[in-house]
Amino acid sequence: MANERKKHRSTIIYTPLAAVLVLIIIIFGVSVFFRVTSVEVAGQSRYTADEIIVASGIQTGDNLFFINTDAAARRIKASKPYIADVRVTWQIPDVALIEVTESIAFAVVSEGGDYWKIDSSGRILEHTDFSGTAGLIRVMGLTAVTPREGAALAVAEAYDTQLGFLLDILSAMDKAEIGRDVTNLDMTNISAITFTYKGRVDVRFGRGDKAEFKITRLLEALENRADDFAGQVLLDRDEGTSVITYSNQASSNLEGETDANSQ
Repeated sequence: MANERKKHRSTIIYTPLAAVLVLIIIIFGVSVFFRVTSVEVAGQSRYTADEIIVASGIQTGDNLFFINTDAAARRIKASKPYIADVRVTWQIPDVALIEVTESIAFAVVSEGGDYWKIDSSGRILEHTDFSGTAGLIRVMGLTAVTPREGAALAVAEAYDTQLGFLLDILSAMDKAEIGRDVTNLDMTNISAITFTYKGRVDVRFGRGDKAEFKITRLLEALENRADDFAGQVLLDRDEGTSVITYSNQASSNLEGETDANSQ
């Protein structure tokens, strides 16, 4: 009985000790091994891989398991405005992986006499002059407030509705892949938003709501039109109905064509 009690006490003492020793060995192994020997970057074009690696703060010799991947991603996005999304992972035994998704300049907004490029989500990408606005959607009737590269577009509180409509419209245009064909998006009147399409179609968008639906209807309306059609498309809502009317700029006469779809 005495021997059994001794064995029992030994088990009670040595079991926790063994667990502690195993834990120490694991911690030691993790800290000594799994050191970063290579940092790989994918998805970048505007920035070099080295620029992104430096921004991440990840260095060779760092331990894979101790890298704060979220913090590394935040550092990259904070210092590289054109980076829209970052995913930092690791590959055992010694490779850190950085995958980036870059933003594309989609439109420009003004602030005083300056211009700021933004992506379709309203993220400010960079400051530019008038020559840098070529090929981008020029937003009118909305002025940026204290713009900063990498930050979200901000406007005066009185223009929050315009900003919401703008972001919905830009997103719809991006989804439909027509951004390069749009110029002079006028947000001055939220009930009478307008823009020019392909330099020859005057689009009367109406309110900025139901943006995806309206962009789809616009493209459907022009689908069977001649490539050189120059006219006006009216997108209005009347009791839940979207009405598209055409006019010919050459004759300035309404063709009397309408297409109404209940929403």
